[in-house]
Amino acid sequence: MTTAPAPVAAPETVAASLFVGAFNNVYEDDPRMTIALHLSNGSTLAVAGVLDDYRMRFDPAEVSTLLVWLTRAVATDPDAVITVTAAYRSLADGKHGWAWYIGTGEALSRGEAATLFPNGVDLLGAAESHVTLGGRLVDTSADGLAYTALTGDVKAVVTAHGEPERPAVGHRYALRTDGMVTVYVDAADETAARDALEGIELEDFDVDLRTRDGHVIGHVTLGEADGAELVSVDGTPADELD
Repeated sequence: MTTAPAPVAAPETVAASLFVGAFNNVYEDDPRMTIALHLSNGSTLAVAGVLDDYRMRFDPAEVSTLLVWLTRAVATDPDAVITVTAAYRSLADGKHGWAWYIGTGEALSRGEAATLFPNGVDLLGAAESHVTLGGRLVDTSADGLAYTALTGDVKAVVTAHGEPERPAVGHRYALRTDGMVTVYVDAADETAARDALEGIELEDFDVDLRTRDGHVIGHVTLGEADGAELVSVDGTPADELD
């Protein structure tokens, strides 16, 4: 008998799990904590929290924004990194830092992580690389977060994000259809542009594009570059070019 493959979790669910997993791995009544997402293109978004009655208080709106960024990174940027910087309870100015790749959950090495933290941060995540974000997803339901040291408003944001809308009846189907993909290439001339397209032909790309009806285009496979139609140059339609 053939065993059906396990269902793939929605990017929203994975993002919520990564956020809570990163928090849980580090939190030990730290007086201050910052959780940040570092995209592979160099962009960074962070949320900062302070300890309040044994709960880490983040701004729920900022957490919501971070979860949106994290969701897109889960779908399109597996080399992105999530970091946690926390202040030691016993040291006035001491901080420790942790960093994981969101695609694998693996901890970054000391050399990789050093570029993501200010000087003087103790890179505990690299020293304790056995602590990862891999494995089973964190339960981000209300019950699953009951004993997590986050404030109630942030827990509600995380839970809502981790449970993306699903049809009341039925399943989520992945359907593949032939179609056209337009690739924008920066090149000196059309020949160079076509050469560049040949370099990525037949590659697969994870995307996160929502249609006007609420469906999600989650994967694109490029066709063969040979015979690709010229659509435009610098925004001018091909049929209007001299």
